[in-house]
Amino acid sequence: MTADHPLAESTALRQLHTILFDLWRFGSNALVGWRPSRLGIEIITLPKVRLFTDHGRHLPVFAEGSLMEGGKLDEAARLLEVQPVELRLETPIGPGPGEIAPALVERMFRLFTVSKTQHRAVLLLDIVGFSKASPEDQAAQLTTLEFSLNLAEEMARGHGLGVSFGRTTTGDGFYVWNERSGLRADIDFFCAVAIFQILFAALRRTATTAAAVPVLRLCLSIGSHFLYHQPRKDGSDGGAFIVGDVTIKVARLIGTAAPDQMLVGDFERPLGLGHKSCNTETFLSAVSERLASLKELRVLGYRIDRISFYLTGPRDAEGRHAPMLIRITDKHGFEHGCYNAKLNAFAEQGEPYYCGLQHTDLETR
Repeated sequence: MTADHPLAESTALRQLHTILFDLWRFGSNALVGWRPSRLGIEIITLPKVRLFTDHGRHLPVFAEGSLMEGGKLDEAARLLEVQPVELRLETPIGPGPGEIAPALVERMFRLFTVSKTQHRAVLLLDIVGFSKASPEDQAAQLTTLEFSLNLAEEMARGHGLGVSFGRTTTGDGFYVWNERSGLRADIDFFCAVAIFQILFAALRRTATTAAAVPVLRLCLSIGSHFLYHQPRKDGSDGGAFIVGDVTIKVARLIGTAAPDQMLVGDFERPLGLGHKSCNTETFLSAVSERLASLKELRVLGYRIDRISFYLTGPRDAEGRHAPMLIRITDKHGFEHGCYNAKLNAFAEQGEPYYCGLQHTDLETR
């Protein structure tokens, strides 16, 4: 039986997972990079503590993708001051028949790595008054929230948006992010969040059990974070976790948000070419253009004709709203900038969906 047979390939991958899991040492080590070798596979690994305590010097090893062919593995090993470890495999790694495809190895290896993304959109959803609700109502509210996220993701993908939601629970809500990265992925994620808000507003309007559809407060921003997984011994993935500047920022901001409010962090994000970048205001303009291109978006059977997603502020001399930067000092004395955001969706029939607070609502707080 050769390794191109599904059963043989599965056996070879199980052997490789066992090796990687043992090197991972229940999460104390990070697997940094790998490359095929004559006898099997060469791997770089070191304690996670070392990786984090000097991450400025180690920054190149956090790049997405852990297959380091040629001299890249040796250069990473020199940077980290470690030696690659060569491990024998019964089945060779390669693109040919009877070999394990490198893409399969990479997918498995990524479960044991720590990566850093410099720019990614992250949403924090928080259920207002969650701790005061009964256990039954809490479970119902989280179920409604999860259903809405799942449906919004499916609708977004059905309309051509490149999104794949990752999420972790905070107990009374979720961190949500797009597992895809890049400028277009961030724009599409903001659009998917807009779809989620419209869906959730529709649920609140039509719910027969009001306690099951909670009041939310939301915070969106873009920034850097680390990502790591929790691989299980049986080969499955126990889930991904993110932590870093962007998660800290949305967590600090959400604590100041009012019920039904949506905050968007003050950020700059490169456009991908040269040194040009966009700020929160120009980024949201790109999101609005993308939303305008969506056709036949339907909620409760009715087409959404127009979506307005914007930052609020006082009116300028010409009567237009000028986005106002809000500065918040957290409990640790650090200052964070953000904007109040509003989303309005106009359907072909029925009342519009209004999400978020108006600027005048903030003035009365």
